[in-house]
Amino acid sequence: MRKSQGFSLIELITVIVILGIASAGIASFVRGSMQTYIDVSTREQLVTESRFAIERLKREIANAVPNSVRITGNTSYHCLEFVPINWATVYTRLPEPGNLEMDVVALHDINNVPYTLPTGDNFAVVYPTRSEDIYDASRNRRVNVTACTDDGDGDCSTLDDSDDIVQLSVTGQFAQSSPASRVYLVDRAVSFCVYQNALIRYENDIINNQLGAFPGLPVIAEHVVNVLSANPANNPSEDDPFRIISTRLQSNAIVEVRLRFSDNGEQIAYQQEIHVANVP
Repeated sequence: MRKSQGFSLIELITVIVILGIASAGIASFVRGSMQTYIDVSTREQLVTESRFAIERLKREIANAVPNSVRITGNTSYHCLEFVPINWATVYTRLPEPGNLEMDVVALHDINNVPYTLPTGDNFAVVYPTRSEDIYDASRNRRVNVTACTDDGDGDCSTLDDSDDIVQLSVTGQFAQSSPASRVYLVDRAVSFCVYQNALIRYENDIINNQLGAFPGLPVIAEHVVNVLSANPANNPSEDDPFRIISTRLQSNAIVEVRLRFSDNGEQIAYQQEIHVANVP
């Protein structure tokens, strides 16, 4: 009867070496595949996040009151502030001494959906030619609106006015009339800031001095790597995230947005020109 023989030491070592080589090859392949997956996922996430931020900036800034865009900041943060238009219409009469009402075209869209004044402070802005006209109430280009009435039942939202001209009760007179009889209804300011490698957004009251950025604000996008200059309003650099190109009344203002995003070696850069109506 033949005795069964085991593996020799050389054979065992040979098998171990072969298995080790095979395992190393498989591990390298798996590692490469995982890294490729991570890179693709990071790139897709970065693209999605950055596109959302740019698209939101475009949509909101394009709806700004003419000449309301302004910039402040330092090497820690840069902020772009503007006042969004709640409603734009034309007036037929401005308030006068003893009659602080202004007549405006009825506040409803083509589908007869009425505009109602938001809760809290509301303002009417007439002929703002510079940002100070909007933020500094003492210039009398922005006045408080306290009510809207019509010649029907007194309620603008019921749309029963006989001539589609309603009355806004205001708290003062305007310093100057608009050549196009335009009036903008607003109630707040909006700021987008690059701060601590993130794009943040917040709303605040319309005040004279522009605010900056601080911790705890809502984040729109992360992984922002712009190098911030010390004085973006007066001495901007090429890598500043926000820049105002033109503020002349004869042409639209251009807000230039430059945002650079980076994550795990993946980098995306955007340069977007956003046109803002500059004729008040």
